[in-house]
Amino acid sequence: MTADTERLILEKGAELVRKNGFNNTSLSMILAEAGIPKGSFYYYFKTKEIFGIKLIEYLHKSIMPVFASLTDSNGLEPLDRLREFFGYFRASFTGEEVMSGCPIGNITQEMAALNPGFRAKLTEVFDDITSPIALCLQQAVDQGHLSENIDPWKMASFIVNSWQGALITLKVRNTAEPLLTFEKYV
Repeated sequence: MTADTERLILEKGAELVRKNGFNNTSLSMILAEAGIPKGSFYYYFKTKEIFGIKLIEYLHKSIMPVFASLTDSNGLEPLDRLREFFGYFRASFTGEEVMSGCPIGNITQEMAALNPGFRAKLTEVFDDITSPIALCLQQAVDQGHLSENIDPWKMASFIVNSWQGALITLKVRNTAEPLLTFEKYV
């Protein structure tokens, strides 16, 4: 058994969960997609719940470099970095025939209310994705691009919540329009 096998299971599982949801993704689907025997799955994940927690950790780790880019100016003003950031994700989420939304958001909608372990792990993720947005907004305040009266953390939370709502509507309408509307008004 290698870490590559674990990563393969998580990669293939992430694709399936994003398309089908966590509860509608069976172990047999994951095994077939990854091309591995059942024993390999259970070597890394004793239960489907443990797989789900590790899947959240895997997705979390994979998106954090993009969020971290918000705090590095790269010659862009803070609000321009936010525009570029959401444009990047819009292109990513709308480049599919059937728009499936955000994998973290999808798991949140399906599992957070049902499973305290998922809820705790997802809380960490949402805090970690809100933090760089708040730092970027604080830079905008410090540079005079936003009012000093705003609370960067609360505004960042509002932005993350609004973005997730737009991603839900993207799945319903199967069009980029909700994300474009989000970008226009936020």
